[in-house]
Amino acid sequence: MTATLTAGPAANGHDETGLLPQDEPGLHVSPDLAAGTQPGIVSLRSAKTQAAEERIPAFSINGEVYSILTKPRVNQGLKYVHLARTKGSEIAVDYMLEVLLGTEGYEALIGFDDLTEADLEAVISAASRIMAGAVDTPKGKQQRGSARSRG
Repeated sequence: MTATLTAGPAANGHDETGLLPQDEPGLHVSPDLAAGTQPGIVSLRSAKTQAAEERIPAFSINGEVYSILTKPRVNQGLKYVHLARTKGSEIAVDYMLEVLLGTEGYEALIGFDDLTEADLEAVISAASRIMAGAVDTPKGKQQRGSARSRG
């Protein structure tokens, strides 16, 4: 049996969502690990159903509107950070735009001959804010380092 770290079960074994802890996607820890009696491992589980992607309008080309993904998956944000660190920012930005704009929007952007540097910067800036949110440290959690040094 596993138990989730994010919500404790009620007396009936269900948490406030009505799900059993082992039915929830995400981070789970074995009771032995939580009790500290035996070594355990973090158990990650796939969601049984994927949430629908939320998209909003991002830019238009000659009257055709293209959208951007508003909430990328955390692993996509992690890959973006990894690519930036290991391959460089250009590769990471390319990946980010393709993920967030989707194939159709990304191809429209790179195929638009009159794209200006300012236009591209605006799209990249909006996409960067969205992608950064995918890998932000959760709010309310104490981070390492002092408040003065921020690290």
